[in-house]
Amino acid sequence: MAEIVPPVRVRFAPSPTGFLHIGGVRTALFNWLFARHYGGQFLLRIEDTDEKRFVPGAADDMMASLRWVGIDWDEGPDIGGPHAPYVQSERKDLGIYQRYADELVANGHAYTCFVTPEQEEHMRAEWAARGERPERFRFRGPEREWSAEQVAEAKAQGLPFTIRLKVPLTGTTSFTDLIRGGERISVNNADLYDLVLLKTTKMPTYHLAHLVDDHLMGITHVIRGEEWVPSAPYHVMLYQAFGWNMPTFAHVPNILRQDGRGKLSKRKDDVSTNRFWERGYLPEAMFNYLALQGWSYDDHTEIMSRAEIVERFSIERVQASPARWNPDKLKDMNGIYIRKLSTSDLAARLLPFLSNAGLIANPPTDGECTYAEQLVPLIHERLEELGEASELLEFFFKDIAAPEPNLLVQKKMDAAGTLAALEAADAELRKLDGWNEGQLEAALRALAETLGLKVGQLFGTLRVAVTGRTVAPPLFATLVALGHERSLARIATAQAVLR
Repeated sequence: MAEIVPPVRVRFAPSPTGFLHIGGVRTALFNWLFARHYGGQFLLRIEDTDEKRFVPGAADDMMASLRWVGIDWDEGPDIGGPHAPYVQSERKDLGIYQRYADELVANGHAYTCFVTPEQEEHMRAEWAARGERPERFRFRGPEREWSAEQVAEAKAQGLPFTIRLKVPLTGTTSFTDLIRGGERISVNNADLYDLVLLKTTKMPTYHLAHLVDDHLMGITHVIRGEEWVPSAPYHVMLYQAFGWNMPTFAHVPNILRQDGRGKLSKRKDDVSTNRFWERGYLPEAMFNYLALQGWSYDDHTEIMSRAEIVERFSIERVQASPARWNPDKLKDMNGIYIRKLSTSDLAARLLPFLSNAGLIANPPTDGECTYAEQLVPLIHERLEELGEASELLEFFFKDIAAPEPNLLVQKKMDAAGTLAALEAADAELRKLDGWNEGQLEAALRALAETLGLKVGQLFGTLRVAVTGRTVAPPLFATLVALGHERSLARIATAQAVLR
């Protein structure tokens, strides 16, 4: 394992092609943890060179998603820094990439290519017609050997062109990977192709743009997804062609779907980061869970604070094998973090969900905030996602429909006996001179004994009467939260249903 010498500089450079995948957040988190552990800097850069896939607003979503999880940056598009701008289309307008592409051509490491996409497809077809395997086709442009005069003549004709890397036809290209213990990975150059560095639009491809930016921004470690391993030899060639010092590569493992069949995918799985905050996952729970997607502190510790993870993180313990997404485990961890919250903190976090459900105003009144805090203990132990609170608490804020008679009648009871029990409960509750849990429990338990009912039968009927549900928060706390007047009104409605 190569020695890591501070200060380090790392970056996360997403493409704004849609909502940020939770796997991308995990890669950003590993970069952030690496920087914070070693006292270095973490940069955010927007790589928007793919014009066809660009989605307006996606960059803002990405930054909001990262901040939600708790990832901040020392330099970036919204806060600036000594290497601004941090958006590649803006850097392209400054001529940064064109200059370096021209340098590669001048040095013989790249060439001007006039082959159109249609001509390239024809070349592929001819290759296959000769009996060669289509997947073994490696593009080599005829312009590799053109003279400067031939290139100038083609440009004079107005022919569109790209700039391609001139990959050596023989030899090997090698690099080491920090996550794979410094393992040396070698590729035969004959298995590579002349990839495009600058498109006909003068927009750079990822391969040129990210590498130039990493060099200019002083990136020391490139920590990225393992899907970039096949591209790494090209990047090594470019560093060598420019004569630049190469950063250390570390390719983090993919995150597989829960069943292990393929990578986690935005098209197949509900893994856009904004969906998790919409459903009510706590950022501290997501931070903890994502840190464990490919990294571990030991073989048993899972619940760790943000500070503990920063202190304990090491690239040596990032696994080379794929992680596996487990939404059930994530939900369990979220529930653990919810239960660690104070009543007031949880109430404050629930307010936006109650507002979005139309149960309280937006912004909520002081009275609504106080009432929400009163209700929190009723559901605190049951919540796994904050979004569940709206459904669990709805009957406290809205009138309920008259309950179904069959729900009111408990096992081994009939409608007449259930009505008699409700009438007796109504009368007993009206006698009370207070309305607290102790008084309610004492009165109703005594009533059940008097009526010869099991407490579960009487309590079950009352639960349906006042909530409209067979499953609800504890009965006595529910009655207190509903209040004397609303509770008795709902019990009266239940009696009317049975009459």
